[in-house]
Amino acid sequence: MVEKLPPEFIKELERVSRLHEQAVCDHEKCREFSEGLSSFLVKVEDMKFYRTADRLMSILLNCSPKEASHCEKATLVGEMMKEITKEVQKASGK
Repeated sequence: MVEKLPPEFIKELERVSRLHEQAVCDHEKCREFSEGLSSFLVKVEDMKFYRTADRLMSILLNCSPKEASHCEKATLVGEMMKEITKEVQKASGK
């Protein structure tokens, strides 16, 4: 279970999640997603939302942008992003 995040954090997570949907076949978007999720992880850790940070870290561990090849774990990372986004929204009452 994830913590109840502030609304601006939820919006940022939703933005990063949408970015992953665009990144599946676009290396630049893939890198942007990875960097965005990394930045978001730092913010979540700084606010001491450690359970959520752990979930985000497990997503990043499966994300490794590669040039000129399809992401082998795009489906897994996409499902993980959808799941955490849904849980965060539910925890906030959305």
